[in-house]
Amino acid sequence: MSPYCRSLSHSGLALWLVIGALIFIIPGFASGASSELPSLGENALLNIKQETRLGRSVYERLRAEGLIETHPLLDRYINDFGLRLLAGIENRVREYRFFILREDSVNAFALPGGYVGVNRGLILQARTQHQLASVLAHEIAHVELRHGLDLMAKGQEISSATILAMVAGLLLGAVDAEVGTAVLYGGVASGQQAIVNFTRENEYEADRIGIQLMHNAHFDPHGMVEFFGIMGRLSGSSELGSIEYLRTHPVSTNRVAEAEDRAKNLSSGSNQVDDYLLFKDFLKYVSSDHLPDQGSDFLRALASMHSGEYKRADNMLRGLHDRDSENIWYSIAFAENLELLGREADAELVYRRLLDIFPGDYVLSMRLLRLLKLAGQNQSALVIARRLEIEYPDNQQVYFELSEIYQSMQRPALRMMAEAEFHRITGNSRQAIKLYDQILELSDTDLATESKAREKRQQLFDR
Repeated sequence: MSPYCRSLSHSGLALWLVIGALIFIIPGFASGASSELPSLGENALLNIKQETRLGRSVYERLRAEGLIETHPLLDRYINDFGLRLLAGIENRVREYRFFILREDSVNAFALPGGYVGVNRGLILQARTQHQLASVLAHEIAHVELRHGLDLMAKGQEISSATILAMVAGLLLGAVDAEVGTAVLYGGVASGQQAIVNFTRENEYEADRIGIQLMHNAHFDPHGMVEFFGIMGRLSGSSELGSIEYLRTHPVSTNRVAEAEDRAKNLSSGSNQVDDYLLFKDFLKYVSSDHLPDQGSDFLRALASMHSGEYKRADNMLRGLHDRDSENIWYSIAFAENLELLGREADAELVYRRLLDIFPGDYVLSMRLLRLLKLAGQNQSALVIARRLEIEYPDNQQVYFELSEIYQSMQRPALRMMAEAEFHRITGNSRQAIKLYDQILELSDTDLATESKAREKRQQLFDR
């Protein structure tokens, strides 16, 4: 049982979300009324490997620019959340990746290969887990129905290289909005109205599939209708200015009516215990410059931490932790505040108790590892890091921690091996090979490390 779902502005970014969402979400043609979710085949414009490579490239660029929320607790929650929805797709061929954008506008979008982004601003507007589920389910449907790729097929001049170049320019603020739009849509459709018409067709279809995915995952399908209501109220308010979500996902009265009709014929989902409100509170704490001392008890405690009132926060968080010691959100905030108070031994005890409840949990293990590393307990930290290396062999952060531990322990060959693995995973093959070569040149490299370096080096050359 996952502890994160226990029941189971950057101006360049704002521009990218408008145009990027139009590239990958707004549509080509509707693919029929069948309830089956088609998958991308080898005869399509892009096969699965190419599609995934394109989506990953854009995702990694967004991350490199610091536009993705990387706190492991938040990242884990949004991915566990998405996986619940994916359980309703049989014979799925894409490995999805869900992520939060550090952007206060209200929007969400899907990239090729199953990379689904949701803005912080949209999460904070969605009041229940069911409303957020409606957005993610809708985006999953767009990916499975290949709407974005259909649009790319209509614009033969829009290659993956063109898209990546556009993304790079948009992120750096180097592309004017009107020029970018003209480049993207020249030859794709005969005019703006045609694009809007395509959008409406595909939005209806994604709603239909999305509602079914919600139902299969035991979310309340009425959450989609409720979210439409929130968008309607925001669109009539000057509170947030223009709503980007409505530009890329236009909502009409017919669309709302169709969603209502579908939802009423499905069950409202089981009564699940969820941590959605705690997730939202923690997101505010991590991403806000200022937190007012109001709201839930948890948010008020986080606000005290945020303002440096650690003793006050300790009293509040201790009460929440004592009330529910298995709650991951309360416990991690409590332990983090203990660290800020300089009470590392007490924080370590909290982490170890949680790991007894959630053995091998990545976030808890990583926090304990870093605490031990800072305390100079490198051997204990190494035990955890090696276990994480086995369980998460493609996690770059694990190798970063390993390289630092080996550096502190003055073990150069193993430090370089960990660093090489870090570069291999992040796509820097040249630097990885350079480090493998240096390992092989060391006179004191043990046989196991030497053999592993040769094997990894050869694998990169064989690609």
